[in-house]
Amino acid sequence: MNLQLRPYKSADANIITTWLKSEYLMRQWCADRYERYPVTPDDMNFYHQQYIDGHNSIALTMVDGEEIVGYITLRTPADDLSEQRLGFVIVDDSKRGKGLGKTLVSMAVDYAFCKLEATKVSLGVFENNPAAIRCYESVGFHRVGRQETESYRCLGETWNCIEMEYQNNITIRTIESDEAMLLTEFLYEAIYQPAGSQKVPRTVLQQPMIWAYVKDFGKLPDDICLVAVVDGLIVGAAWSRLGCSYGKIDDTTPEFAISVYPEYRGKGIGTRLLSSLLDAIHKIGYGTVSLSVDKSNYAVGMYLKAGFEILEEREHDYIMVKRWNNE
Repeated sequence: MNLQLRPYKSADANIITTWLKSEYLMRQWCADRYERYPVTPDDMNFYHQQYIDGHNSIALTMVDGEEIVGYITLRTPADDLSEQRLGFVIVDDSKRGKGLGKTLVSMAVDYAFCKLEATKVSLGVFENNPAAIRCYESVGFHRVGRQETESYRCLGETWNCIEMEYQNNITIRTIESDEAMLLTEFLYEAIYQPAGSQKVPRTVLQQPMIWAYVKDFGKLPDDICLVAVVDGLIVGAAWSRLGCSYGKIDDTTPEFAISVYPEYRGKGIGTRLLSSLLDAIHKIGYGTVSLSVDKSNYAVGMYLKAGFEILEEREHDYIMVKRWNNE
């Protein structure tokens, strides 16, 4: 997969509206924002003309190459210009179970924080939509109370909303020179160790092929490292340097590594580090980046969604590469 967010186009409605297979699903998606079911492409585009102005509110389509696979909106509440509110979250119903919903929400949150400079992202979800609630919680949203519960009349019933928020307490920044020694710890955490298995000794870092990822880091051309900071603590790192070890494909392609402390995994931090470092690598002028990943590592899916492809399959790992379009 090569998943990206782009601005919504009116022609997208021809695809998106086909995902609303019943009025029940349609109401979970939009509450009372549309008067009737089924929602037609003309209905969707009329709504956009009325309510999506491209400034205080925007609509984004998630695509896999040229294929439309998701849709989401962001808007700025009138009473808090530092907040972005998610809405109309939907993915292609024929591709359920592939993590598209989590990826869509994660990308929208990253867009809100990095491009729109929000400090908080919020949303409302009907309490009768447990799958969506689990998706939002997996990204890092948590439930918050309201003085009054927001409710809607849908299909002759009263549907109550759960309010959720995601606070931007995660900062992605370039590593400082006096923090480079932390990469030794993150290198150890980057070694894939299946749950329940005996931990490998830290002396494994002394192996030349492993130590190459951090040896004299910062002294080689185009060494790049970004760190994730939560409440003043560095909890994750993503770094690259010109092909150095297991994922090397040639002498001119940077190799990628990433690690997040176990207690901070599953909160979208790895996804944000990945996205940010890929942007940094591309801005330098590289058209390709590579990595090595254990076949059993859950991160394989994250890399595939970010546009990596498997270049070589070995006994225990894959060499994966990401190539930017037209390069």
